Formats: sequence, C-alpha cells, structure tokens
Amino acid sequence: MGRPASIEAGALGVVTLLVAACTNVGDYSTSLGECYSGSIIDATFVRDGFGTGVKMSLTLDVDALGRGARDAGHLVTSDGTFQDARLSQMDTLEHDTLSLLQFPGGRVRNYLAYATPAEGPAALVVVSLMEDETMEVRVMRPKDEQDAASKPLFGVFKLMLLDECGHGGGS
Repeated sequence: MGRPASIEAGALGVVTLLVAACTNVGDYSTSLGECYSGSIIDATFVRDGFGTGVKMSLTLDVDALGRGARDAGHLVTSDGTFQDARLSQMDTLEHDTLSLLQFPGGRVRNYLAYATPAEGPAALVVVSLMEDETMEVRVMRPKDEQDAASKPLFGVFKLMLLDECGHGGGS
C-alpha cells in the first residue's frame, strides 16, 4: 500500500520551502569595502575585446538590481575597459518574464543589466549568482558597424567575494 498523494505533495512543498529559504539572493550584496573580484576565463572562444588575464571588481546591491535600479553597483576592469562603470537595469524588466531567465550550471539567479565602458556604447552584463556563493559575470556588446574604431566585447569573469576591495579590477 502506497502513501497518500497528499503526504507526498506536502513533503515536496516542505522541501521546496527549505531550499528557497537557504537561497537569499540579498546575501550576495556587498557591504562597505567588500567586492567580488576575479579573472576573465582566458579561452579565446569566450573572450573578445578583452586581453588575457584581465580582472574585474564588482560591487553589488542585489535588491536594487532586482527592482530595476539605475545604480545597483559598479564594475572596474584592470585593463581600463570599465572604470567605475555604473551597473544598471531597466525598471520595466522586472515586470517581464525575461527577468526570470535561468540556465543550468549551479546558478541561483541571473540578472540582466547594463554598464557603459570607458569608450563606446553600453554593454549587456549578465550577473549570475552561483550556488557556491561566487558570481559569474558575462559582458557582451557587438561591434558598432557605424564606428570603425569600435570593438566588440565578450568576456566571462569568475568572481569571488573579498573582504577588502582594491581598485583596478581585483587583486
């Protein structure tokens, strides 16, 4: 004789609540002096417009990012591509299902944002909060066909939380 379906459904609900309770995205926000910092993945098939060994530092207010704030953090790269660039999101995005974008690989939540490099137009920035309390940040921007001097950007950065954040894209 099997268990009643209501018991199995109740157990599944409790497990779902426990998993959700263990993943507070606000815990990924940086405090004063902290930042996420790390290097670009140097494989050429996931890097364009960034040199090898480029580092990134990111301060982040996840709650602000989630509600579409225009200043949800700042990012800096060691090569000067981003110099204290403001991380922003369109406030209307939080009301669209695109804000729930998920893809596999141990991600708790993904956010779509924008940052403007020192030169050229804004780039799309995908911030992935990882289950191991790190972040993956993808920066992408196509080449502007109207501007011969523009360069495309694509980079994947693996970042971890530092208690003390230096300038210049990490330590």
